Amino acid sequence: MNKTKLAKCDVAVSEIVLGTWVMGDDEYWGHSDELESIKAIQTAYEGGVTTFDTAFAYGNGKSEKLLGKAIKKMPREQITVFSKLWRKDMTRDRVIPACEKSLRFLGLDYMDTYFIHYPSDSGVPIGETMEELMRLKEEKKIRSIGVSNFNFVQFKEAQKYGDIDVIQPCYSLVWRFIDGPEFKYYKRNNIAIVPYSPLAQGILTGKYNDKTKFSKEDGRSVAPLFQHPYFDGALKVVDILKQLAEKYKKTPAQVAIRWLIQTTGITAPIVGGRGSKQVAENLKAVGWVLSEKDYDRLDKASREFTETLPNFRNFFDATILPVQK
Repeated sequence: MNKTKLAKCDVAVSEIVLGTWVMGDDEYWGHSDELESIKAIQTAYEGGVTTFDTAFAYGNGKSEKLLGKAIKKMPREQITVFSKLWRKDMTRDRVIPACEKSLRFLGLDYMDTYFIHYPSDSGVPIGETMEELMRLKEEKKIRSIGVSNFNFVQFKEAQKYGDIDVIQPCYSLVWRFIDGPEFKYYKRNNIAIVPYSPLAQGILTGKYNDKTKFSKEDGRSVAPLFQHPYFDGALKVVDILKQLAEKYKKTPAQVAIRWLIQTTGITAPIVGGRGSKQVAENLKAVGWVLSEKDYDRLDKASREFTETLPNFRNFFDATILPVQK
């Protein structure tokens, strides 16, 4: 598997990043099996994945602890680990202790990239948080700083107070809210883009149809893309995916991940997996290419759908916000 580096710093990233949210045993995804989760991480590593993404919020540290167990015997210089600072820990007195707790859970001396998971929802000035993150960087407890789920205005405000090397937005064939001037800005300024949810929490796997229902306990029951008419529009993109999957003898999920890998400006997609079998299947997105014609066909279908979407608060909240100018 190929490797690249976060645009402005010497942090190596594998072509696919393994996401571990689903392993956190939290209420959004439900119960996960610890042994199977560890096996999934090992399967990813054996398949060439050397970059792993987690967060304290994924089960209040459970995902971090589990990842720590799984990577314990992996050579530290060969792996890259991302984790995230949760909203309640963004005040000056909590940033460093929160990072140190995550490092203990992971069994590491330093984090390769430490993200702010979400902008503050309690009025904590972003400068206060960034100053402490810069202190962690100076103390070599983190190698680089990232932000996740920040809109363009929030990103540029955070950038005033320190170095931001990477962003982690939601981005896929059916969710492209950073396109346009924002995407161009990141590319021009060497900000790495490591997107999450490349399969739109299962929509792009091709296993759902317009009759699919999710239980109230499943977080997708309220996520905007799973509501009609948006769900129906997303399934039209899936129809193209299925046609290309048949042509290339791949699964729709593998084609969707491949499209992201080939998208100029994307550093590497974060791809989750509940078990080793699913992870092994996702790894088949590497080692081949979509033709330019097929890439463009899929990209066109994607844009035709995503350009019709209202400005949702985020992937998990169907609240429609005014468009920022």
